[in-house]
Amino acid sequence: MAAGLLIDPITLLRFAPVISSTYIGRQRQDAALVRRHLLQSRAPRVVGLLLTTILTSAANTRYAPGQLLHERGSFIWYSSAITFALGHHVYFPLILPYIKAVKGDAKEKNVNELRNWFYVHNWRTLAVDLAGWVCCIVAAVKTVSP
Repeated sequence: MAAGLLIDPITLLRFAPVISSTYIGRQRQDAALVRRHLLQSRAPRVVGLLLTTILTSAANTRYAPGQLLHERGSFIWYSSAITFALGHHVYFPLILPYIKAVKGDAKEKNVNELRNWFYVHNWRTLAVDLAGWVCCIVAAVKTVSP
């Protein structure tokens, strides 16, 4: 631990991807909140958190002393976390038409489009967000464990 500090900055760096990726997987809401969610763009927050996950995971892989991550088996986990965080953006072209359709329906009758958006959104959550979060947790725990 660094002299006189309450929290070791290196340990904080190890767990920063876990913290930043936690919100990404918690985006499920009921239908009433989703419409408001779509109208109030949360994109800057999500992009910022994904960027934080990517950069802190990359910092861990780049600046870890010697072969620490390879010896502890966490290098592949941090690398996978980066891949899954980038994978979140792969779904954007699939979700965009549904977001536009729901936003454009001023009478709130576009239930089918909202259902389709939920379907793609849930698959993205399971396929990349949850997987990335698990990778971040495993990487951090493997790295700080003796």
